[in-house]
Amino acid sequence: MKHPYQRFFQLQVLMMILTVIFGIISLVKGSMLLALLTCFTLALSFAFEGMVEFKKQNTFPFAQQLLRAVIIIIFVSFLYFK
Repeated sequence: MKHPYQRFFQLQVLMMILTVIFGIISLVKGSMLLALLTCFTLALSFAFEGMVEFKKQNTFPFAQQLLRAVIIIIFVSFLYFK
């Protein structure tokens, strides 16, 4: 029997793996675009973790993770496009 939040957990793990891969590549190549993509995948990882907490009916951890994701997206976008 699959848990109702198993898909979100799998997406969270996928985003963490992509974050590590993109982070290593951006450090090696020195690409700002890949660094931006790294931060966005990290934010998506936090968002998916928040969705898992939402499915578990834990509203405070859900709000924390979603707020982290939004802050990362706003802050990194501001730094990149400024």
